[in-house]
Amino acid sequence: MADIEPRPIKDAQRTRQAILEAAQDAFSVRGYRDTGVRDITARAGVSMALVNRYFGSKEKLFEEALSDMLDATRIIDIPRDRFGEVILELLLKGVGPRYIPLPMIMMASGDSGARAITERLLRQQVHEPLARWFGPQEGSVRATRFMIVSAGLTVYCRLYPLDTLVPEPDPAIRAWLVREFQALAD
Repeated sequence: MADIEPRPIKDAQRTRQAILEAAQDAFSVRGYRDTGVRDITARAGVSMALVNRYFGSKEKLFEEALSDMLDATRIIDIPRDRFGEVILELLLKGVGPRYIPLPMIMMASGDSGARAITERLLRQQVHEPLARWFGPQEGSVRATRFMIVSAGLTVYCRLYPLDTLVPEPDPAIRAWLVREFQALAD
């Protein structure tokens, strides 16, 4: 089967989105340090000059790509009375590979600039909104607990799959996770 050349994208918004999604994929697989602008633009099917045009630099592209993935509203829009079950399903099934930011977050740790961006965005876009949603009493502690448990779950489902989690969690583990997540919202 012959390789098919990517069709040029002409619409500015679609071009920008294609670059953003290609960056999310590349940064999630190869990390910030090992991903070049050439890798991203080849994946997006666009000219390298467009990264600078739309984002200014590789670092700014990384920041926007990660920011786009860190959307706490998907979490805080979950009804509190069903939080445990719904968030577990979201974390297990996701809504597509671009919506699970943990691989990109972990792969950023090898570069000090990308790590600083990641720390700032995690605080601003995940921890602080979750802390407010969980409430004034222990909100920050609950947000931290949520981040710890969800990160561990994501690591052992997606990066280093354990047979007790993949393809489906063991019923006892599932019940424990639902209880842990629900306790945060109650």
